[in-house]
Amino acid sequence: MAPIEHDPDIAQAQVFLHLLNTEIDILTARIEETEADAHRAGSWDRLGARVRPEEDTLQEQLSEAHHLVARLTARYPELRDVERN
Repeated sequence: MAPIEHDPDIAQAQVFLHLLNTEIDILTARIEETEADAHRAGSWDRLGARVRPEEDTLQEQLSEAHHLVARLTARYPELRDVERN
């Protein structure tokens, strides 16, 4: 991952954007796993009841990560065209 420019702020923002995108991918996969677990357990099963709060927490974290990406790209518009890895 080469910096967009030689500006250290933009380079640091690019690194943070990469980390956030990685976190978004991880959270998305975990949400899909908890949804699959809940579906396998049945909607009224104890496992399904246990999994749902975890999914809610993961959804909140995912929303926060997307919000941080939006704020970062608003502050550094140069990052908007950076491809996700």
